Amino acid sequence: MTDQEAADRLGAKLDTERLGRPLRFYPVAVTTEALALGWARAEGAAEGATVVARQELSGRGRKGPPWTPFPDGGLYFSTVLRPGLPPDGEGLLWLLASLAAADGVAAVSGLEVDMKWPDDILVGGRKIGGVKVSAQLGPGEIASAVVSCRINVGVEESEIPEPLREIATSIRIESGDSPDHSVVLAAILGALERCYDLDVPRLLEDYSARCRTLGQSVRALLLPRGEVMGTATAIDHFGSLVIDVGGRSQVVPVDVLKRLERLN
Repeated sequence: MTDQEAADRLGAKLDTERLGRPLRFYPVAVTTEALALGWARAEGAAEGATVVARQELSGRGRKGPPWTPFPDGGLYFSTVLRPGLPPDGEGLLWLLASLAAADGVAAVSGLEVDMKWPDDILVGGRKIGGVKVSAQLGPGEIASAVVSCRINVGVEESEIPEPLREIATSIRIESGDSPDHSVVLAAILGALERCYDLDVPRLLEDYSARCRTLGQSVRALLLPRGEVMGTATAIDHFGSLVIDVGGRSQVVPVDVLKRLERLN
């Protein structure tokens, strides 16, 4: 099957109006994010343009930690958005991406899926996937953003490195089934398109209802240095985490977060 035939097969499963159209498929990519960013910047890719790869060689999460690749077992894709949000609205895109990934995985697997702010997708407390947002600013707005998603679909327990088995999982491990990648892609893009049309209060409500971080005692390690310790109480209208520190609320935006640790 040629790359174009594979792209056409994936596209045929979609029921979206905008997202995933057009679609490019690569058997191997350094990262789908890099390809989508290049498509957006150099070729002016329209909103919805999507890059899918069977394997990523150097996928990385937020702030650079490597994503363990699973050839043929993982779904890796990136989608171009042109949201026209103000520059301080990037945090909302992290909520959007996480909620869509959680909704899509739940829809195809029947699993109870929730989230750790700002980028982890969880089943039973273990990470089944992650999201990433790379925003490009224009005059007074976010001109474009690439939303990337990595989901462990058909990964077997034995394929997960021993040090990660307590914290990582897959759809196959949790449900006993491995849906076709095209079905998972269609479900997540469909959810992304639906969530994209939500107003901010509804997005915050839907995200907060499934965010495991809220109510937990946490330590937010910040960039370039510093930390905030307290109880995570809310997500604000910019997508930032609100932490109660001895009765005083402190806001942690996604872009200054190095790492979030649970303390209880």
